[in-house]
Amino acid sequence: MIFLTAYADEKTVRRAAIAKPFGYLTKPYNKKDLNAVIQVARSRHDAELALAKSEQKLAIAIEAAELGTWEWESQLDRLTGDERFRLIWGTGLQPFVAGLAAMLSRVHPDDLLGVEGTLQTLGFFKCEFRARRDSGEYAWLEMFGNLRIRSADQHIVIGALRDITPRKEMEERLRQASIVFSTISEAIMILNANGLVLSVNPSFSKLSGYSELEVVNHPSQEYLINRREPIISYKNIALTSSGFWAGEVGCLCKNGDILQTLLHICTVRDQNGEVLQFVQTFSDISAIREAEHQLVHLAYHDPLTGLGNRYLLDQNLQSELVRAQSNGRTVAIMFIDLDGFKAINDSLGHHIGDRVIQESASRIVKQIRRHDEAIRLGGDEFVVMIPDVITQSEGFVVANKILKALSQPIQLDEQKLVIGASIGLAFFPQDGNELSDLLSAADSAMYEAKRQGKGRVCAYSSDLVENVRTRLNIEQGMHGALERNEFVLFYQPVVDLYESRLLGFEALIRWNHPEFGVLGPDKFIAIAEEIGLIEPIGAWVLDTAVAQLKQWSAFGRSDLMMAVNASVRQLRGDAFLNQLKNVLERHEINSKQLEIEITESMLQDFHSIRKMVQGMRELGVSVAIDDFGTGYSSLALLKHLPITRIKIDRSFIISLPGTARDVGLISAIMQMANSLELDVTAEGVETFDQAQILRTMGSPAVQGYFFAHPKAAKEYSADWIKRSSVNGFFIGEKRAD
Repeated sequence: MIFLTAYADEKTVRRAAIAKPFGYLTKPYNKKDLNAVIQVARSRHDAELALAKSEQKLAIAIEAAELGTWEWESQLDRLTGDERFRLIWGTGLQPFVAGLAAMLSRVHPDDLLGVEGTLQTLGFFKCEFRARRDSGEYAWLEMFGNLRIRSADQHIVIGALRDITPRKEMEERLRQASIVFSTISEAIMILNANGLVLSVNPSFSKLSGYSELEVVNHPSQEYLINRREPIISYKNIALTSSGFWAGEVGCLCKNGDILQTLLHICTVRDQNGEVLQFVQTFSDISAIREAEHQLVHLAYHDPLTGLGNRYLLDQNLQSELVRAQSNGRTVAIMFIDLDGFKAINDSLGHHIGDRVIQESASRIVKQIRRHDEAIRLGGDEFVVMIPDVITQSEGFVVANKILKALSQPIQLDEQKLVIGASIGLAFFPQDGNELSDLLSAADSAMYEAKRQGKGRVCAYSSDLVENVRTRLNIEQGMHGALERNEFVLFYQPVVDLYESRLLGFEALIRWNHPEFGVLGPDKFIAIAEEIGLIEPIGAWVLDTAVAQLKQWSAFGRSDLMMAVNASVRQLRGDAFLNQLKNVLERHEINSKQLEIEITESMLQDFHSIRKMVQGMRELGVSVAIDDFGTGYSSLALLKHLPITRIKIDRSFIISLPGTARDVGLISAIMQMANSLELDVTAEGVETFDQAQILRTMGSPAVQGYFFAHPKAAKEYSADWIKRSSVNGFFIGEKRAD
């Protein structure tokens, strides 16, 4: 707009200025002046259009960049900002005019010093800081500006401000993701849309042995061996709604090993749903699979011997029975129980017992065929399954081989231990069609082998069931037998052949069983040891025998001796010594009148038994080795063991008068005892001739049926006790001399 007018008064000019014209000419005018004004107006108009367009572009750029503009003049301390500047800072800076201090008061204390320093930098500046919003929360802001100095006291800052909180949060998440990517124990592989490797994390290199350079731009399938799933198709995974796949695969390592891994594949898409990448994570589960394998092995195998256990027996035997039934074959089941193991385990300790079990298991395995199977049921019990047996004699052949192998001495360090075994045999289908029936039959046969004297093989027969039932009744009935006063002591005299007088008695336990009548110790003592009742029973025997000795001493026989048998279980620890001391004090008996009998098998743990014997000797109690000659004692052991007596086993005496060899053997035992200054008692004297031979050999102390059967205490009258010391020892019409 250009004004061309004759009016030049102030009012007209002021009204024209409101329209912001490009020129104002007054008449008269010349063409030259008009052209000049028009040219200047056009030039200015073009410049204003360009400026408006530039400002529009700038506004669009500022809007797109979400920038708020601001300006500060130091002379007036006036801070002005646009609408977005207000939105970023909040309403606290309305009405868009405030001092610089108002803005700085919102800056986080930790960032304030840096912002103040930035605002003093001449020229262009940029900084990031945290500022408090009206809500009290802090946001991350990015500030740009330009500091200009117009004069010494006038500074002008023109700048822009942007909220970068989302970017900072994203950077933090990316930083965390980067740390996770670099430090996580799972291997990670980033693939492009075609399945080529873009990058891997350090855990992948550690797991597989491949560096990142070795795998980048290679298909991931080169490092996977997928066994449990179809070949992995990334295209198919991307087509699924979840875009996810998981499965167990083998990871091929650089050294050729294959590790079992749990693989997860996740599809990464852009905003349009197009596949950008695939992310694969590997978790090494080889340790888990190994642990599972070990757990399965432990579930079906004995940890001590490595043999199968009852669960494996149930599983394999059942399948063998099915196969044998379809093929018309026979299966042999062998039940093995070690003889003498409990004494070793109780006296030498469980660590020695475990080694004996391991050695026994090894010997059993060496005697069976490759397709036979040995099982440890627990304790000292084993089962051997022999499939495809044509005749029962094959089962006996294998059983006797095992029996022979187990009877050989076991050398453990400097100790030589001897055990044996009792083996029961049962056959499918003759002795049963079910697993439980066969095991029960073999178990019954094993107990029959023990009943017959141990160290032998017995096959199952139907009449063995009654024997097993009897044993079960004995075992069950023994619980509470003490409380019901069913046990009783019998006493067998010990006689001096030279002086023809009574030396004392051996206390022998009997059980008045309500169903089976009077049972001897051979029927229940071993069972009592197995079920853990021997200690209370032994304590009762000791107390009852000493009480009876006290009563007989009142008849004027304070010289009588009482022999009491002790089990290996009783002799563990110091409890037995304390028990001995209490019994002697309570019944006021001279300790020399009491003799404790131990078996030769206890001498295998020489150091422990020597300590126990020494403790008994310090109490004044005599100690005898019972059934001498049937065990494994040596002169070296006897020399250093403070015992007082040996009792020759009846198996030697029963052969008399026998051969010169029989007599010589007993004579040698007596000479050995004399050289060691030990007393001797001969057990099992049943005839007059045997008594005479022993008297000739120099054996003063004897006991046996020839003199008296074991009887209850009430059957020995006071007169009989006295007469046996004064008038000589008489039985019937014959004198012992």
